[in-house]
Amino acid sequence: MAEEKEKPQTPFPDMMAFWANWQKMMSESFETTMKAPAFAAGLGKAFEASTGFQNQIQKNIQAGLKAMNLPTSEDLRRINEGLSAMQTQLEAMKVYMETVETTMKLQEEWRKTVDQTIHQLLSFQEEGQKAFQAWTKQVESFQRLWQDAIKR
Repeated sequence: MAEEKEKPQTPFPDMMAFWANWQKMMSESFETTMKAPAFAAGLGKAFEASTGFQNQIQKNIQAGLKAMNLPTSEDLRRINEGLSAMQTQLEAMKVYMETVETTMKLQEEWRKTVDQTIHQLLSFQEEGQKAFQAWTKQVESFQRLWQDAIKR
């Protein structure tokens, strides 16, 4: 004799049919409920109430934070904006200071160049004065020689 396999026993012999029937029934019920204007109106009122409730909680939290002398989210937002503005200003000042530093370096180089030029001109002037004095002495000695020659 061939052995026959026993089927597993379930509490509900037609469990899959029960599940499919329940799922279909619930889906239809949800669909009917969702399409009803009363449901949409009720859902809208629930969202409004939720928003109002959230606003009230936010106000209560802010009042509590202020009572404890702690910053609110709005205070922190303003502080953050102020810090961002200061950071932008500091960056601009850094660029300005770098420009000033570069300008000062260029001015110092220019001043050194002007000083060197002045020293060269003064040394040329001294050399010129010495050369002029030497020339003047030669002219004077020629004048004396000339005068001596004329007297003879």
